Amino acid sequence: MHILITGGLGFIGRAISRRLLAEGGHHLTIVDMLSPQVHAEGETYPDITGHDAVTFVQADIAEPGVLRAALAEKADAVIHLAAETGTGQSMYEIERYYRTNVTGTAILLEEIVKTPELRPECLLLASSRSIYGEGAYVKAGEEADAQAQRFYPAARTVADMDAGRFDFAAPDGTQLVPVATRESDPADPRSLYAASKLAQEQMCRIACESVGIRFHGLRLQNVYGPGQSLKNPYTGILSIFTNILRQEGQIDIFEDGEESRDFVFVEDVARAFQTALTLGEDAPDAMNVGLGKAYTVSEMVALLEAKMGRPNSSKISGRFRPGDIRHNYADVARMEQHLGFTPEVDLPEGLSRTVDWALEQPVEEDRSEKATQELAGFLKRG
Repeated sequence: MHILITGGLGFIGRAISRRLLAEGGHHLTIVDMLSPQVHAEGETYPDITGHDAVTFVQADIAEPGVLRAALAEKADAVIHLAAETGTGQSMYEIERYYRTNVTGTAILLEEIVKTPELRPECLLLASSRSIYGEGAYVKAGEEADAQAQRFYPAARTVADMDAGRFDFAAPDGTQLVPVATRESDPADPRSLYAASKLAQEQMCRIACESVGIRFHGLRLQNVYGPGQSLKNPYTGILSIFTNILRQEGQIDIFEDGEESRDFVFVEDVARAFQTALTLGEDAPDAMNVGLGKAYTVSEMVALLEAKMGRPNSSKISGRFRPGDIRHNYADVARMEQHLGFTPEVDLPEGLSRTVDWALEQPVEEDRSEKATQELAGFLKRG
């Protein structure tokens, strides 16, 4: 296949590109701007860009003509990964996020729609679990009841979180507990980043349906693993925390540490995209890609401290960020059914591999507190 990959030298893009090159028989056209927020100056990834089966274009997908040129040699498939990522940063770098995520996607789709002879057979989008917002909950004690009423709580108020009230209750006062979020659960973005990812998904679905292109949005959970940027303070919680411990710093665990996430290893994500390229027409257009299991932030930090030999290097501060969700983990039934895919790497093993890789990399300045203060400053009320 000839495959166009936008963002193909990003963290997830490199894993996908390497997997497809190892499979053999494909030609890849990769478009990536090599954002300095993520990539070190001069970083080129010669194992990918120097490969005979790769055409690399260093460019911004939102610049006029870039994607038209990239599509000039007909692609059988497009994997659309290029995006600005980071929940907190999106709340004030709004134009930047929407220029790449929404305008860049609009340009891609317009080129595809307007040029019938260059249309791919399928388009795969890296969507996000963030589109669900808080996801789904049931009343405590009803977790095993498949017919239990599902609740979708409104965003937590600043007043509640200031008072340390981080969890949710049903209208009758019963405690709510999270359950796996299904693709059929409603979208409820809580950040500008999440809203941009939902817009991407809706745009791609509508445009692809209109011209008969197979479309699948893979709703990724918290992706981590070797190769994730250690210099980007806006996304990648495990990488950020690893960087802090390398410098003998202390990890500040927000809220009460019981907030939870579904951590999925990057190689498992790459395998999901590889498999999705060959899905049939009857496959659903939206699929969760995750481990299907929740770990609290405190559990993840404990694993990290043990791996790095830094016990008691964290504190629970009670601080919080507007736009953050409390819980979310994926119902992976669709993924298992249609991709025939079960993640191979659980968090303890994946975290260990990630730390082993990180310890071989240059130490980066910890910018996480600066990023937190930026968000607080921009969103200060009154």
